[in-house]
Amino acid sequence: MFKKIEKNGFYYGFPVILMTTKDKETGKNNVSPLSSSWVLGKTMVIGIGLGSKGFRNIEEGSDLTFNIPDEKLFENIKRIEKFTGMPEVPEAKQKLGYSYCEDKFEVAEFTEIEGETVKAVRIKECPIHIEAKVADIVKKDWFAIVTCEIQTIFMSEEILKNDSQIDTEKWEPLIYKFREYVGTGERLGLNFNFQEAL
Repeated sequence: MFKKIEKNGFYYGFPVILMTTKDKETGKNNVSPLSSSWVLGKTMVIGIGLGSKGFRNIEEGSDLTFNIPDEKLFENIKRIEKFTGMPEVPEAKQKLGYSYCEDKFEVAEFTEIEGETVKAVRIKECPIHIEAKVADIVKKDWFAIVTCEIQTIFMSEEILKNDSQIDTEKWEPLIYKFREYVGTGERLGLNFNFQEAL
């Protein structure tokens, strides 16, 4: 038997990403934890709330970097999950318990690395960095769908083999599943088209 249900959000499982942007007026860097993204080819698409500082920076023309944390950074991310970079906290975020934080990098103990192809910093502690530029923004009800063009990707040598392939047995991304944080657990098997073994 199946039961039809209605839910406001359906986070069935996405890797956590930490998007970094820059405030064009102040030059301050911002980090936004996100949970909705997908990638095909050189295109990356994210979902982001309209009331976030990250979205405000994007809308004002900021480049961005997607920093992909592994499960070891769970506690760092927990420290900033209820902070916003918006000095005037939007009412919807106030109701959820958000408060303003001027420097989320310091609170999370993240180290900034200058971007190479974009004007958005990378987070040293994350094993994967994807530098990107915004190609399109589509606003929905309370969120936006942002399409980005990947400029370049950086990988920690700790998760690489043969210089350019990810060792998927060492790469353990943090997953956001139905509003809980989980790891990927043990490998169950490989898809027939598994590229990293080539």
